[in-house]
Amino acid sequence: MARIDRLTRIVSRPGGRLLGADIRGGLHWLDQDLNVLVSSHASTPAQDPAGDPVYALAFHEDWIITRDKAGTLSRWHAPTLRLVDRLTAAATAAHSLLLDGEQPAPTMLRGIGVWNGKAYLNNGYFQLVVVDLDSFTVDRIVPWPHGYDMLEWFCTDAPGVHAVSDRSGRIHLGSLEDLDFSTVVQVDASNVHRVVYDARHQRFWAIGDAGLGETRNISNGVVTLGFDGTVTGRLDFARNDVEGLAFSPDFRTAYSGGFDGELLLFDNTGTELTLAARVGGFSHQIIDLTVAEDGSVYTLTQDGEVTALEADGTVTGRLGHLRQCVWDLQAVPEHEDSLLAATDSGTARLRLVETVPGQPALVTDRTESTGLGFTRRALPLADGGWAGICWPTSVRRTGPDGRTVWDRELPGIVHTLALSPDGNRLLVGCNAGGIELDAASGEEISRVADLPASVWASAYLEDGRRLLATRNGMLVAYDATGAATWTTELGSYPKRLLVEGDRVIATGGGGFKEFQVGHDTFDQRFTELLDNTGENCVVIDGVLCAVTYGLQIAAYDHATGELLGLLEDLPDFPKGLAALRGKDGTAYIAVGGRGGYVRLLRLDRGRPESVLSNVRDLWLSDGGGDYPNATGTAERA
Repeated sequence: MARIDRLTRIVSRPGGRLLGADIRGGLHWLDQDLNVLVSSHASTPAQDPAGDPVYALAFHEDWIITRDKAGTLSRWHAPTLRLVDRLTAAATAAHSLLLDGEQPAPTMLRGIGVWNGKAYLNNGYFQLVVVDLDSFTVDRIVPWPHGYDMLEWFCTDAPGVHAVSDRSGRIHLGSLEDLDFSTVVQVDASNVHRVVYDARHQRFWAIGDAGLGETRNISNGVVTLGFDGTVTGRLDFARNDVEGLAFSPDFRTAYSGGFDGELLLFDNTGTELTLAARVGGFSHQIIDLTVAEDGSVYTLTQDGEVTALEADGTVTGRLGHLRQCVWDLQAVPEHEDSLLAATDSGTARLRLVETVPGQPALVTDRTESTGLGFTRRALPLADGGWAGICWPTSVRRTGPDGRTVWDRELPGIVHTLALSPDGNRLLVGCNAGGIELDAASGEEISRVADLPASVWASAYLEDGRRLLATRNGMLVAYDATGAATWTTELGSYPKRLLVEGDRVIATGGGGFKEFQVGHDTFDQRFTELLDNTGENCVVIDGVLCAVTYGLQIAAYDHATGELLGLLEDLPDFPKGLAALRGKDGTAYIAVGGRGGYVRLLRLDRGRPESVLSNVRDLWLSDGGGDYPNATGTAERA
């Protein structure tokens, strides 16, 4: 098993080597069999071990250039991975253009353009900075020709034209050297993570996260376009983000993959977009992929696993990353000091221990392994068992002794799970709709399938009505007959729904939105200083605590929306969130996330300078978990 931090990017290099960047800002050389050859952590002891994640990589002669989440640029000696130079976000900024007190904006930008010895990229303030790569000094800082934007990818492989994509779904065609990009093409409504030159047909391929027009936030995929910006093809195949795109060395095959957890193979011998095969068997969502000079394919999934495949999609090896994540944290009924955690390997039961007042700790009472894919949600039941959903398509109920009561496979990828107020029904949000199951037997009771998009969040209202939120931002409540009794628009994609009385909070794109049941628009929104997707929230003592993909936890006054406190030092992506109380009534917040951490924080409105303060961390052991399909065989399209 490889003992390196979770990888965030992989890039193949000549000689059969693979370069990986990690969540702590480090780099690693791997061979074609996924053995770790060199690690920057070993060769650069002065490097901050708690660095920010690296998402952008570029090469220039014997140098590797990286940009981390905070906008810091680093130059590394490629053969040894020795850190040589570092430019902080402040060092690459045009300060005359900044607001008073403005700080770098943490963002997972992936792109660095290299052309004629210069690197082009966004600095930490989304200004365009040009860096001379021989001296690693700032050459110039200039506005992007089309205004403020986040530049996501650079392609300089095509003859006579450069392509730059952004986070607003656009591709800019022109010249980096002249900064003349007169042709701008809207190909998606959201992130365009890759633009790749197709040398066989002299065109660009691009991928999108959201779709465009009638397919927006319903389906998305790949587009092709000519050097003049004319879109020549479009194929929507995904129900979630598409993250990776690469060609075989002879450009006969294109590979793509994303959050649906499949690697797609396209036949590129002709000009039509032709899907040839789908490959499953991955432990998680695909976040990056690369193709080696011998045609081998490597995928990186969200949990840090790297999978090696032959050109036809046959799996040949895995890195063996010991993954763990705390996906969900739920209070256990009638046990105010206990939590149930959904993890990559199954579930864990945690308990708040406070032998000495003011010195709390979370301890692990029991762990259970499912033998399925990762447990995305787990809900404690009144009898001491739990019900959970396991990626990609499983639902399970266990008894108080941990034994399985029933298992059920659903016809679509599962996203969320809710328990009815009377404890008799379970509502699964999945790609096939909202599916309601009998909690005792697992039998299907009802299904809402006539929806425009996948169901990404589900909940029950206090009167037992089913509440579903779709990927395209539609929120609908259904009564027992299946009639829609309340419909409203979220304005963006959802992640979770939290119900308290006649109030509903929707997390997801655009922050945290609170609705009164039956009303058309939200009456409260929590977004101040938040970065990226709002994942989860909890309310205690009149404070709404929220976590985001930006590795943040924020505290807001629930009544007014005023920001009370913000911490941005979470170890990795947060997922689970719950509130507990100590013996003296002190409020504590537990945050769980990728890597298996559970951070305990004290919440104290009486300390304005530190409303949220870290108490201690618990790390659940690496659990791994089984793959949905260990063979990874290709299914022909």
